[in-house]
Amino acid sequence: MGNISITRRAVDYLGDPFLVRTIQEQLGVKQIADHNEFSDAPSPRRSLASAKPRPGSDDEASGGSGASAAASAAGNGLVNGYRWLSSKTRKRVTSPESTSPAPSPEPLEMVVEIYPLLNIFFRLATELGHEPFYITYFPFLVWNADTALGRHTVMVWCISMYVGQACKVLFKWKRPACPPAIRLVTNPVLETEYGLPSTHATVATTIPFYSLYFLYYRYNLSLWFGLPVALFWCLSVCLSRVYLGVHTVLDVLAGLLVAIIMLVLCLPAITYLDWFVFDFEYTLIAAPLFVILLLYVYPVEADKWSMDRGDTAAILGVGLGTLLGFHLHGRFPDDIGTGGFEVALPSLQVVGVSIVRFVVGVLLLLPTRFVMKLLCFRLLPLIMPTHGVQEVVKRPLVELPYKIITYGMIGFNAVYLVTYVFEICNISR
Repeated sequence: MGNISITRRAVDYLGDPFLVRTIQEQLGVKQIADHNEFSDAPSPRRSLASAKPRPGSDDEASGGSGASAAASAAGNGLVNGYRWLSSKTRKRVTSPESTSPAPSPEPLEMVVEIYPLLNIFFRLATELGHEPFYITYFPFLVWNADTALGRHTVMVWCISMYVGQACKVLFKWKRPACPPAIRLVTNPVLETEYGLPSTHATVATTIPFYSLYFLYYRYNLSLWFGLPVALFWCLSVCLSRVYLGVHTVLDVLAGLLVAIIMLVLCLPAITYLDWFVFDFEYTLIAAPLFVILLLYVYPVEADKWSMDRGDTAAILGVGLGTLLGFHLHGRFPDDIGTGGFEVALPSLQVVGVSIVRFVVGVLLLLPTRFVMKLLCFRLLPLIMPTHGVQEVVKRPLVELPYKIITYGMIGFNAVYLVTYVFEICNISR
């Protein structure tokens, strides 16, 4: 009983939104006003510059100097001479399907002080867990770095994200309440998703540390260089999620735990993946069936639509398309070597050709999503049953195939189509 009590207290402490608020304040995020402090009107959306002091307040007694100073700060972006006043940040943004606690009748706004450089740094760090990063980083590895590293990283990412997304639905642990936490991002989708574990933390661990493992054994990369980079990547992303007020410390630690488990399981099994990709006779049949099975067993809340299942389908689609692209293309030159290579700085010519490959590849991939989305939303609603759902994007038999097909084609084209164009243009590695 004593151990259970200690564990319960630890979980409550690490999952406390007040702990999130404390960490945010230590990092320079400080609430200096909400809408009531700067406005005598019922609407929380009034401009700070036009706010009037409340009757009887210190500002009114001083002739409105406090409001004038606040307005001046808002205009100049400076507070106390060294902090910037951020743009208004919503205290609560809740969509109709939100599983979070009931919101206020009208979303409120607050004004906060931030350290601008820290704010920029953490916002950039959190982008390492979003789609724009993935859709450029993974192809870059395949086109310009090492195709085996790109293939393995995509597969480890898919597995980690699938497990993390499924755990969120199973645990149903809500994101930190706001207030007391300060939500520095205004994305209604966040309010429809659960928080534990943090998939940002999971991916920010599996990607850099698997890459470190791969480069250490294949290219004799020094751990004195690779380990600090991996740790910096991981810690920056993890801390950014707490800084932005979208995850508790417990969410992040749970994400790290999932990542460790995934790495322990994936590292010894990754060689069997290459056998499945290149040597297994029935890959073209087995891989799609396996993805369909994973989606079938994915936990779903009854009578509730959320974006996490569609996001998971997109993740599996990327993995499926990448895997099939490698299978049909065959082994690349990188897949033939046994390792033990030395890391060398690229020449200016190599850098220039790499930039050309990346630009050409991105230009070829950009139309893929647009074209496939257009085709899927034109054709799938005509042939798939509605099951009583009026909104097309919320029909499982439309949304899930659309995600798998569209993102599967992106992964397939990045590996198969784009690399053949490189060969035709004589810019392949």
